[in-house]
Amino acid sequence: MSQIIRQRFDGSSTALAVLHGRDLRNKVALITGANTGIGFETARSLALHGCNVILACRDMKKANDAIRRIQQEKDIVNCIALEMDLSSLSSVREAAEQFKQRFKSLDILILNAGVFGLPYQLTKDGYETTFQVNHLSQFYLTLLLKQTIQSSNNPRIVVVSSESHRFSSIRTVEDLHQSLSVPAYKYWAMAAYNESKLCNILFVQELAHQWPSIGVFACHPGNLVFTSLSRQWWLYRLLFALARPFTKSLQQAASTVIFCATAPELEGVTGSYFNNCCHCQPSNAALDSALAAQLWTLSQDMVTDVLKRNN
Repeated sequence: MSQIIRQRFDGSSTALAVLHGRDLRNKVALITGANTGIGFETARSLALHGCNVILACRDMKKANDAIRRIQQEKDIVNCIALEMDLSSLSSVREAAEQFKQRFKSLDILILNAGVFGLPYQLTKDGYETTFQVNHLSQFYLTLLLKQTIQSSNNPRIVVVSSESHRFSSIRTVEDLHQSLSVPAYKYWAMAAYNESKLCNILFVQELAHQWPSIGVFACHPGNLVFTSLSRQWWLYRLLFALARPFTKSLQQAASTVIFCATAPELEGVTGSYFNNCCHCQPSNAALDSALAAQLWTLSQDMVTDVLKRNN
C-alpha cells in the first residue's frame, strides 16, 4: 500500500458511525448472504443512507423478510432480493445475468456469504462445500460482473475474510490440491474454513493485480461475532454464545466492511487487508503472489470444468 491512512475508526465503531453524513443515493451495492448477521447489518446500513442494495441470498423468503425489516426503519429504501445459491455455479451465473439485465453498473460488491463448521459434503458441482461457497462461487460471481463493476466510477470490491486465515496450513498450490481432495474420514471442518479464508485474501491480492483500477479489499469483521454462522454444530453454538458478551455487536462487526466499501481515504488504495477499520498485515502465505496467481488459475479451471460438464 503506497499511502498512509489516518485511522478515524476502530473496533468499537459501528457501521452507521462510519457512514455518518454520507449520501449514497447514486450507488449500487450487491451483497452476498445479506439476509442475516453481518451481511444484514451491512445491507441495512447502506440502504438507510440511500444506496440501492441487492441482497443476494439462497433463501428468498429470508431475503424479503430482511428487506421488510429495513423498511420498518425507513419507508423509502431501495432494496431488491436476488436468488443466488453459492453451492451451485449455474445459480451464480443465472443471478449474475439477472443483475446485469437490471443494472448497467455496480459500485460496491461485498462478498460476505460464508459457511462454517459444515460436515464433509460435496456440492452439486462436485466440490467440497466450504471451499465452493466461501471462495469459488464468489470468485466466479466477481468475474461474471467484471464489466458492470468496471463501468462504475471508483468501484470497490470487499471480501469478508477472517483472522482464521492465519491458521491455514496451505503454503503451496500442491497443499491446496491436497486439501480439496481430502477423504471424508480425514476432513476437519475448522481446517476447511481456515483454508477458505486464506483463499479469500489470496483472491484479493490477485484481483488487485489483474484489475488495478478497482479498489479491492479483504477484511476481518471480528472474533466469534454472534451470528448464524455457528449454526452447524452445537459445540460451535455454545462457544459463540459464551463469547457473545465479550465480542463485537453486529453493527460493530459490519463497520470494517462498510469502511472498506465506502471510506473516501481509500480511493487509490487496493489489495489491502483491514481489521478494526485499520490496515494490517495478513499472514505471509496470504501475501504470496505466486500462490495467489496459482489459486486464480486453479479456480478458473474448476469453474471451466463444471461449465463443460453442464454443456
